[in-house]
Amino acid sequence: MSERPTIWKSFVHQFNPKRQISKLLDLKAPSIETILRTMTRLIIAGLFLAVVLVSLYGTGWPALEQLPQNVADQSNIKGLGTLIFTDFVVPFEILSIVLLSSLMGAIYLAKGDDN
Repeated sequence: MSERPTIWKSFVHQFNPKRQISKLLDLKAPSIETILRTMTRLIIAGLFLAVVLVSLYGTGWPALEQLPQNVADQSNIKGLGTLIFTDFVVPFEILSIVLLSSLMGAIYLAKGDDN
């Protein structure tokens, strides 16, 4: 003698919630290539972020008293230029890479789709 299914089991069998939600959301399983491409992009972005953070925390930032003072030029552009191109070359280059990549990202986002 077979057992009669309960109301809940017949509901789940007839209206499988997982299947209904996937139909509503039109979800498709991503391919292996898509997953690998996404993981590669995440690894590259993580390495880039790690380099930026290491350079940020590894740099000894001077106090205002340590900057070279020039009474004749209050803006002290020459002193700041000397510091940027002597003591802070690596952070300056990393900042230029960050700004270049953000500019490229802005151009990519502004370009939009080809359609």
